[in-house]
Amino acid sequence: MKKQIGIWIDLRHAWLIDASSGVVNKLKSGIEESAATGGSRSGVAYGPQGGDMARSAQERRHHEEDRYFEAVIGAIPSDTDELIIFGPSEAKYGLQNATEGIRHFGPRLLGVETADKMTEPQMEAWVREYFKR
Repeated sequence: MKKQIGIWIDLRHAWLIDASSGVVNKLKSGIEESAATGGSRSGVAYGPQGGDMARSAQERRHHEEDRYFEAVIGAIPSDTDELIIFGPSEAKYGLQNATEGIRHFGPRLLGVETADKMTEPQMEAWVREYFKR
């Protein structure tokens, strides 16, 4: 029997749901919701206005997302055969890109689907129904 895992993901949490056993593993992202990115004026008239702070905040956010996707991939059981990624935000595509960047990624990615926010039982039912098709 194939081991099938569904991953519901947004930028706050990820739920890994085993289609056959219904076991759910919840991961928290740890990504900052928002950070102050304001700059400061230069002492020189018409000088730079501190745009580096916004750029560094964007870089920090990008690295936090990369670490989050790596943690989600690391939580996928090694004996998984098939995988579906679903969720309401663009994070599902970030996770898809992260899996495609791994040369010998084990599970076969069946697709990336858009889904609304769901309760845990709704996620479990969605994963079971998806793999029944």
